Amino acid sequence: MFKKLGFFLFAMGVSASYAMAGDGDLECYLTCDDKLEQCMINHPTSPGACTKAHMLCNDRCDPYLP
Repeated sequence: MFKKLGFFLFAMGVSASYAMAGDGDLECYLTCDDKLEQCMINHPTSPGACTKAHMLCNDRCDPYLP
């Protein structure tokens, strides 16, 4: 019983670390979100431009994109 529980906890830890490693830098994404909020405040009549800038910012955060 304890072997199964130990293996389950080990598998959860490995999958969590793999998920965190593959998502890029969380701090970068949070910065992009802050920039989006500031853009929406400064330019409330052009949400499309803010959204496009936000998507480009998020793309730069992903280390696996060419």
